[in-house]
Amino acid sequence: MSEIREWASVICMSALAAALLQSLAPSGTMERMAKFVIGAFIICAIIMPLSKAVPKISMNIKSSGETASGSTSLNSAVKGQMETAAQSSIKNLIAAQLKSMNVRCKNVSVSMDTDADGRISINKVIVTIGKENAADIGRVSAGLEKTLGFKAEVATDDG
Repeated sequence: MSEIREWASVICMSALAAALLQSLAPSGTMERMAKFVIGAFIICAIIMPLSKAVPKISMNIKSSGETASGSTSLNSAVKGQMETAAQSSIKNLIAAQLKSMNVRCKNVSVSMDTDADGRISINKVIVTIGKENAADIGRVSAGLEKTLGFKAEVATDDG
């Protein structure tokens, strides 16, 4: 009961302070701003004691088998998407490099793994070019190594 009495007295004191401030506030262009600030002050005066009276809600999230498996499937989905995005990025980079070298790209195969920390490691990249560019394998391999920063296997489509 004392909390309600305290709350009522806070509201009354706030209303008196607001009336005093409103009478002292300048009229004209600043009047609307003063009314806004005083209104916000009154709302805060009403809400603040209520926040003390209402018990705090604690969220106690416990991991159950259901959430753990959901989390595992989410993690694996995210890892798969990251690997797909990385593979797509590498393939686009290789295709752009081969195009700038005037070499027809037949296929790009990227083998990669993701460790527990989420880091992606590229195991192997195999680039297949057309047999009409068989004489350019050394040049293509050197160009891709310079672009990618690691060695990629280059083969023709006939083996």
